[in-house]
Amino acid sequence: MAFAPRHYPALVWTAPPAASGAKRFLQRVLPHSWRFAQHVAADLVRQVEYLPWSGRVEMLDTYFLRQAEAMLRPRGLTGLVGGPSPPDEPLEPHQLERHCGRFADWSRMMVTAVLLDLNERVEVMGAEQALTYLLTHDLGYTKAAAVWTTFHGMSAVVQTLRRLPGYALVLLAASPSDTAERFLARDAFWAAVNARS
Repeated sequence: MAFAPRHYPALVWTAPPAASGAKRFLQRVLPHSWRFAQHVAADLVRQVEYLPWSGRVEMLDTYFLRQAEAMLRPRGLTGLVGGPSPPDEPLEPHQLERHCGRFADWSRMMVTAVLLDLNERVEVMGAEQALTYLLTHDLGYTKAAAVWTTFHGMSAVVQTLRRLPGYALVLLAASPSDTAERFLARDAFWAAVNARS
């Protein structure tokens, strides 16, 4: 009986896989916690990758609302949106500003990482996409949103914002005090809340 010749596996060196754009971005902006952020971004990518933009913004909006509740707690949320002060001690202005800044930065980094992982094309096709791109920390996406709004105006983006309270919170937290963006975001937040109640 004849035997087939033996084949011995050989080890072949291959270059390590290139890091994704999201991973490189998160390593740069969150050098000490990029792994956790990458897991969060990967989970968000799995949730939104096959959805149209209308579904994507709904999922991201829900994520932003949950993050706002977790990071700002009721006192911080109340201070951010300008509601009535809670009976227990309110946050000091500098504490509120710091908490809001962390929430806005985290949310914007997550959107940027998700878009980079999705390898989204930079061209904007609608108001929901433009609004999402405006929140990113990526200059290419922000420029694409600016180009779209130059030709189509901001009214569609503002109308979209008025139905997405999570997006409005991110924009509100990211905007400096007493600016038009801050007032616009606060009005959009309350319009979205009233529309949902």
